[in-house]
Amino acid sequence: MSELAFEDVTVRFGNGRRAMTAVDGVSLTVPSGAVVGLVGESGSGKSTLARAAVGLTPVSGGRILLDGRPLRPRGRRPLQMVFQDPYSSLDPRMTIGSSIAEAIPRGAVPGAAGRRDEVARLLELVDLPADRAGCYPAELSGGQRQRVALARALAGRPDVVIADEITSALDVSIQGTVLNLVRDLHRSLRLSMLFITHDLAVVRYVSDYIAVMYLGRIVEYGPAESVLQDPQHPYTRELLAAARRPGRSAPADLDTAPAQVADAEPADPHHPPSGCRFHPRCPAGPLVHADRAVCRDAAPTGDGRRNRAACHFADRAADRADTPPPGGPPGDPRS
Repeated sequence: MSELAFEDVTVRFGNGRRAMTAVDGVSLTVPSGAVVGLVGESGSGKSTLARAAVGLTPVSGGRILLDGRPLRPRGRRPLQMVFQDPYSSLDPRMTIGSSIAEAIPRGAVPGAAGRRDEVARLLELVDLPADRAGCYPAELSGGQRQRVALARALAGRPDVVIADEITSALDVSIQGTVLNLVRDLHRSLRLSMLFITHDLAVVRYVSDYIAVMYLGRIVEYGPAESVLQDPQHPYTRELLAAARRPGRSAPADLDTAPAQVADAEPADPHHPPSGCRFHPRCPAGPLVHADRAVCRDAAPTGDGRRNRAACHFADRAADRADTPPPGGPPGDPRS
């Protein structure tokens, strides 16, 4: 178990006028032995942050620390990533046993027999029969392939696992079983994990903490129950409203938002808005309240606010009406 920390991390692509800042000054901690769920819509920078952590994307600014020590820019990193698409994350020309064995660190187990035994152990750990080691990826279902990807990640003896939308490419009937496996692995191995998703029902099911990301910045972060039961940032509240159970009414400030707010498209990440990046879509922002021009002029911080909500008016924006979090994961009877 280790603590993963992002300190003012920035990731930029391109140069000059065509440059885009995908991650902008993100500070985020994955405590030792905890699961942090990172949520946000497509294009918010979640996957870019994950790729920066494992060294697949260079960092333009800031630091990534593991147990207080900066990660090396080159060489083996004690982090492993499970990717979104189980159909492209495994080499179709290798058996799954070979794919898993390839990830075992050199010298971790003695001899070829030891590696075979370790592959069998890892397969059983993700609820696959050991005799599947001789199968090729094409012989497995999507859910089975994602289990293999988890086994391969665990084979690397990681200090932290990063799971990037690992259920989004699976059938709904399979998603729940994979999430149950993730939760069981976390409990048995006490893994530190950054779990990335856009689905709040999923993140509630597996996470100890939740971070909400919008247009390259973290806008809210706190214990999972606190963020879901008492969201402070208007964007978090919109995500919850979109995922609410049938028959539940939306929060009052979302119901009364003017059409120009309700119909607004996400900002162009190449040219993000000044001030609070959510203000062109915010039902508690200057389009609704003319006296809140500060939202256009100054970027808010979460310092001193509940759930570290980066909103100038978080305490007034938060509606205290009953806004329960969504149910369990897809395929789970609590959904």
